[in-house]
Amino acid sequence: MLYPHYIFLLANFSIVKFENQNVNFINLLKDIPIAVVAPASGINKGELTALKSITSLALNIPNGCFDQSRYVFHSNSDEARFKYLKDALLDRTSHVVWTLRGGYGAAKLIPALQKLTIPAREKFFIGYSDITALHIFLTQTWGWKTIHGSGIVEILKSDKKRANFTKIAEIICGKVKQATIDQLFPINAAAQAIHTVDGKLTGGNITVLQTGIGTIWQVKTEGKILFLEDTQIKAYQLDRTLLHFKQAGLLKNVKAILFGHCGTDNKDIITTLNQFASILPIPVFKTNRFGHGTTNDPIIYNTTSQIVFVDEGTFKLIMKV
Repeated sequence: MLYPHYIFLLANFSIVKFENQNVNFINLLKDIPIAVVAPASGINKGELTALKSITSLALNIPNGCFDQSRYVFHSNSDEARFKYLKDALLDRTSHVVWTLRGGYGAAKLIPALQKLTIPAREKFFIGYSDITALHIFLTQTWGWKTIHGSGIVEILKSDKKRANFTKIAEIICGKVKQATIDQLFPINAAAQAIHTVDGKLTGGNITVLQTGIGTIWQVKTEGKILFLEDTQIKAYQLDRTLLHFKQAGLLKNVKAILFGHCGTDNKDIITTLNQFASILPIPVFKTNRFGHGTTNDPIIYNTTSQIVFVDEGTFKLIMKV
């Protein structure tokens, strides 16, 4: 069986080459224990072997974490996935919990998470896509500041920018006092008319957020800067979901909306976003700096943030670390 071309243990990929390609990331995190959890979907054996072979990082991947032969959509049973997530969140020996990937299944763990006592120590919790559900729970129920960023398995993928991971590492190790996302473009009159927008951040994957409407973990958007992204979404699906957000009241009193990658960002997608933004009285921006694309800059939930005018019609997002 041949695994995907990006698995560095195959053919021309080696541990040495991996370390050379990720030297900045490794140097920042080499002495920091990282608990790896898989609260949604799993990965293939080749990828798992590759991750476990990265001895230059202190990745703690529990041996019993995966049992995909019995579960079609998830890395393991709901009970096992919750156990490993709980253990990582409560473990006092590490302060970084990095999700493996998204996929499907994270929201199933929220009822069990609700029964936990909030840990005394807040941790860096990292992930995106389906992990959006856990971000919403941790930020709204526990009051944590979490990081919307690449799953740890993406460190193996050659089509992902190395800066995606280095920027997360800089936040974790305290190297930076603020994180930024550049190249925000205003796409409605309200955005073109302002110079700054202040507010804390919430949001994530559009489809996952929609599934949370009416649940115990529904996203709370009032007074927030709402960031949104999605993958493999068609223009009509995007339009339908945004209409649902509007009619459900999720866009009422939002400070601003920031769209990242939305599917292929083709002509129909861009037209849909522009038309949607044109009817809103709040500033709406578009960027390709976060989401499921090649570039996925980290976004910090629940932290003091500001969208500021730069020049030539562009803005940037500044987040306090």
